[in-house]
Amino acid sequence: MNPKQALLIRRKQIIQHLPSLGEVIRGSLIERRLRCGKSNCHCAKGEGHRTWYLTVSFARGRTEQVTVPEEWLPCVKEWIKNYDRWWITLEEVSAINRELLRKRWLDSKRSSKTQP
Repeated sequence: MNPKQALLIRRKQIIQHLPSLGEVIRGSLIERRLRCGKSNCHCAKGEGHRTWYLTVSFARGRTEQVTVPEEWLPCVKEWIKNYDRWWITLEEVSAINRELLRKRWLDSKRSSKTQP
């Protein structure tokens, strides 16, 4: 197998192992302990009520937080991992494509949608 074929095969293998794009979310999970304000609640004297948030930062310092119900934590954690996998894969594919470009191994006659 020649080096160009090896790069094309590697790129195809990387892409094939991606999770569904529909199950991707960018952000970080944070846990907070909140007090509800009721004097007879357990949170008044001890730890607060545990609440989870997905936090996402945007340009110009804007931040968005979304409350995550406890039963949805496994799903949200998986979607965050999926986002990370997509990002890492995008960088790997980009590196392969730079190498193909550097070596002048791109096929300009073929659409990018048809290349492996």
